[in-house]
Amino acid sequence: MEIKVIIADDHAIIREGLKSLLEKKGICVLDIAQNGREAVEKAIDLKPDVMLMDISMPDLNGVEATARIKKEVPFTKIIALSMHSSKTIIDKMFAAGASGYILKESAFSELYDAIQEVLKGNFYLTPVIARMYVDSNGHAFSSSDQIPQFNKISKKEREILQLIAEGEKTRDIAQKLGVSIKTIETHRRNIMKKLSIFNVAGLTKFAIKEGIIALE
Repeated sequence: MEIKVIIADDHAIIREGLKSLLEKKGICVLDIAQNGREAVEKAIDLKPDVMLMDISMPDLNGVEATARIKKEVPFTKIIALSMHSSKTIIDKMFAAGASGYILKESAFSELYDAIQEVLKGNFYLTPVIARMYVDSNGHAFSSSDQIPQFNKISKKEREILQLIAEGEKTRDIAQKLGVSIKTIETHRRNIMKKLSIFNVAGLTKFAIKEGIIALE
């Protein structure tokens, strides 16, 4: 049975490289997405078996995109393919519904193995990350899904926070999300109040720390 995949990453060289490698293995690449919002739209439209999801993407990050895709297309398996090795970010990705997590420094053979595993209903963690979840006696640590401060803001507020941190103007955010400028301003005030951060520079720093956006 042919495996159907969508690749979501904001770097063209990674998208095209993965597409070529996957197709050589007989895997059908249905499409590619350049940001999280596009990834959600294409997943809903094309319903892939597997979505390869970068985390730090513009417009909508991989964590939020994963949560939306799993809600709309629950059978699609999502594998995070990221440079982030922070346990906090990994926990967020699995809490959103991902089935696998691989670092971009990994060999392609590992990604291929991960695709096979998640399609069997298993979870896959790249070995260097898996070691963070196991103590010296071989017992798995229990992981908290998300840190308390991150949980203070809603999914919609996290989406708006990302756009603010990426430098989007209030008018542009309102237009992109199909709401009024007043609504965005209200969300901005609520975000600042909940996080006790009262300037854009502080919000941007928080977004970087939480993996909502990345420093290029």
